[in-house]
Amino acid sequence: MRDKRLVIFVASVAAAAVAVGGFLAATRGPQADAGTAAPLGAASTSSAPKRVPASTVKIDPTALKPGAGPRVTYLRARTVLGGTGPPVKVPGTAEIIAVGRLRETVLTIQMGSNQTSSLVVLDASGKQIRQLAAVDSLVTSADGQAIAYASGGRFTPSGRSGAGGAVYYQRSMTEPAAKLAWPNAYELEVLAVVDRTVYFRSGATSEPWHLYQWKVGSPKPTLLSKVVSPTIVSRDGTLAAGLPVFNDSGMCTAVTPLPAGTQRWRTCQYKVTRFSPGKVFAAAVPPDFPLYGEPLTVALDLSTGNRLREWTGPSLRDSTAEDDDHLLLQWHDKNEPTSRSALVRCTVSTGACELATPLAAGPLVIGS
Repeated sequence: MRDKRLVIFVASVAAAAVAVGGFLAATRGPQADAGTAAPLGAASTSSAPKRVPASTVKIDPTALKPGAGPRVTYLRARTVLGGTGPPVKVPGTAEIIAVGRLRETVLTIQMGSNQTSSLVVLDASGKQIRQLAAVDSLVTSADGQAIAYASGGRFTPSGRSGAGGAVYYQRSMTEPAAKLAWPNAYELEVLAVVDRTVYFRSGATSEPWHLYQWKVGSPKPTLLSKVVSPTIVSRDGTLAAGLPVFNDSGMCTAVTPLPAGTQRWRTCQYKVTRFSPGKVFAAAVPPDFPLYGEPLTVALDLSTGNRLREWTGPSLRDSTAEDDDHLLLQWHDKNEPTSRSALVRCTVSTGACELATPLAAGPLVIGS
């Protein structure tokens, strides 16, 4: 998803030696040499000297061995792959900015030439079965049995961005969607869907945003006031990250349990972008995240906020945690719109990496 906020941030990143033997009993991959991402399948012997895993690992896809395909839904060029369904080719030429699956259907958010967006729904053969105008955010549940999406005016001209919108929930594309009208909202966006509960953000003005919990069927959502300017919610709905400090002098991320917990920790060095499924680590990037990616992504201990691992590359544009020890990184060879890219799977406990998809040209999008 695109981030319309522009923040000036100057900070120093403290170097730390990371001992992660107690972090996870993860001996599935080798330890990485400093400055190099070792393949996940590299051989090891008992006579080899023990090395402390590198705190910072540079990713070079040309030196990595192929591994298993992604366990999540993703888009390569105009084909939806991964997840539980077969490959589905998306017709047309419009830019695809989000993708997900709901049982046998594929959902994409596509951008029009005049900065308008729509939700396009395809069946398993790639045939379009529905199109909903103005939808600009989409999330799927962890079990793949529900979706939530919103029409929030996120890509309309600024004069209309506060016009409000609606939040939708569905368990099947053959049934009517449950709808929550939400007028006079700014930056309305769905963040998570858990069973029959939808978490979304919006604000009356550009800042701050508020976090809401909508139990489907209820006429009104519940305000979760402990989280300021939310950016993500965990896929089980028990943890959120927000931006309690967001101004011209910098931006900080706070991690807070839901529904009304006490702030767990805060960092002004990174912006948290994802939580692992079991809430063991968080993926994070520098807070001044540009349109075409950052040169680094880190894994932070979700108990303390301490850095566990850092990966670097020319442009890392997104990531998602496949489990509590593996992060799938969207690697690009240039910090430009047109580039070659690949999904790279890296192990938090060792730093070792492997190719989850081949290095190729064409659009690449990690699913919700």
